[in-house]
Amino acid sequence: MQRRHFLAAGALACSAAAAPKYSYRLRYAPHVTDRDVDYHRQLEVFAEQGFRAFEFNALPKQSDAAITALAKTKERLGLAMGVFVINRGGWKPSALVDRKFHGDFLADVKRAVEIHKIIGNECATATSGLAVDTLSYTQQTTNCIEALKRAGEIVEKTKMVIVLEPLNVRVNHAGYFVVMSDHGAEIIENVNHPNVKLLFDIYHQQISEGNVINHLRKHWARIGYLQAGDVPGRKEPGTGEINYQNVFKAVHELGYQGIIGMEHGWTKPGIAGMVEGFAQYQKADGWT
Repeated sequence: MQRRHFLAAGALACSAAAAPKYSYRLRYAPHVTDRDVDYHRQLEVFAEQGFRAFEFNALPKQSDAAITALAKTKERLGLAMGVFVINRGGWKPSALVDRKFHGDFLADVKRAVEIHKIIGNECATATSGLAVDTLSYTQQTTNCIEALKRAGEIVEKTKMVIVLEPLNVRVNHAGYFVVMSDHGAEIIENVNHPNVKLLFDIYHQQISEGNVINHLRKHWARIGYLQAGDVPGRKEPGTGEINYQNVFKAVHELGYQGIIGMEHGWTKPGIAGMVEGFAQYQKADGWT
């Protein structure tokens, strides 16, 4: 272990020993990313802090050997896994909106199934990609539906659910095609496959359309995964304008059993800063 990893891990061990594990009412999932400790230690910290799941967008970039090793750590700690991103190019390529890209997307779905068989993730994120000026809105929507129907057929014998993610275009993802939850839900309804649902990212939808709780209720039957992040800044709850106590209470009352991915940054740097930020999730989870 490198010195900086050793020091960070030591400091976290002391803090974990001092604080009792918090029991969360919902299945929040911290996000694995490049930090000052390795991926395996991140999972250990998540478990030590009372979390029962994690997500890891960039998992497909890891080797099969690395994924297998991470799966062993996951099982040892009794953690579930949420999403990784299916699309090899992230959100920018026009993966679903143009049929000429469907071959690559479906190859990515087949690779996602291979990864799922190793690590047992519950969901995987599909992005629509950028809108194409030469195609109409209706044709692009139809193309999204067709691609996801074929993707559903690929994953239907697994326990993995593909979740289509609307993204905001005002701050983070200029030119992206599926933005509003109504549009995403329309696509999912027309795909009509139990293994294809909607990813409702509270951060993105607050920016794009607001009225978060009502939109959650409206599209509840089609939602397969949630993600969090406050506005502005995309950091932990309590740093912006969203009343996460009320949002999480509404999610709980709707009977949500899935994962809520913590796909955001943190006010303070490093894994120690992240652990300090977990207090905001305890606060948001403490509705009455």
